[in-house]
Amino acid sequence: MYVINNTWEQRKLGDYLIQYTEITTQNNQYPVLTSSRKGLFFQTDYYDGNQIASKDNTGYNIVPYGYFTYRHMSDDEIFHFNINYIVDKGIVSTLYPVFTTKNLNSNFLQLQLNYGNEFRKYAVLLKQGGSRTYMYFNKLKNLNLTISTSIDEQEIIAKFFILFEKLITLHQ
Repeated sequence: MYVINNTWEQRKLGDYLIQYTEITTQNNQYPVLTSSRKGLFFQTDYYDGNQIASKDNTGYNIVPYGYFTYRHMSDDEIFHFNINYIVDKGIVSTLYPVFTTKNLNSNFLQLQLNYGNEFRKYAVLLKQGGSRTYMYFNKLKNLNLTISTSIDEQEIIAKFFILFEKLITLHQ
C-alpha cells in the first residue's frame, strides 16, 4: 500500500511543459483529429463520416501518441485538454497547441486542467473583454498550479479518478 506524502507545492506549469511544434509537410499525412469537450476523436468519426478540415491540411500540427492538445479559445471560459491515446500520430488545426510533460504525470495534469479550480479561475482572469477567452500556450505555461511533488502519488490519484470515471460511465 502506498502512503500519500502530502507534499504539494504551487509550481509554474511552464516548468513541466514541452511544446511540440512539428507540422505536416504534405496533405493528409496523418489522420485528422477533433479535440472536443467529449475527448479526442478521428474527425471522420466525430462528424459521421465527414472530414471538415481544410482540403489541404499541410501545415497542421502533429499530435504524437501520449501528447496533449486543446482548442486555445473558448466562448464560455471552459477548455478541455485531451491526450492522444488513439493513433501513433494525428493532426489538428494550428488553433490547437500540442505539448507533452516532463517530471509530471500526464493523466494527473489532465485532471487538474479539466476539472481543477485553479485553471478555471486562471481562465476567467485571462478574459479580456469581448466574448472569447484565449489560452495560448505561453499563457498556459504561466499558470501556477498546486501539484503533488511525488510522481507516484500523481499516478495513484490519476488512476483512481480514471477508474472512478469508468465506473460512472458503466452505470449510466
